[in-house]
Amino acid sequence: MNSYKHPLRVGVGGPVGSGKTALLEALCKAMRDTWQLAVVTNDIYTKEDQRILTEAGALAPERIVGVETGGCPHTRSAKMPQ
Repeated sequence: MNSYKHPLRVGVGGPVGSGKTALLEALCKAMRDTWQLAVVTNDIYTKEDQRILTEAGALAPERIVGVETGGCPHTRSAKMPQ
């Protein structure tokens, strides 16, 4: 199963408080010794998930990137300024 020529990307989505960050922590800890992993968190106004995963030791800090989007890309109207 290590024959991928391109990175495998997995998206984790769900409502606030549904356990997305806890799932990522568990997956990272279970897979980090076998796979080369990185995580990009997507929060509207904070890098809270990045901080939580880093403090939990899910991956090395340089393998976790937090992105502040400033809004939800799924609900933003195409006519709204970005």
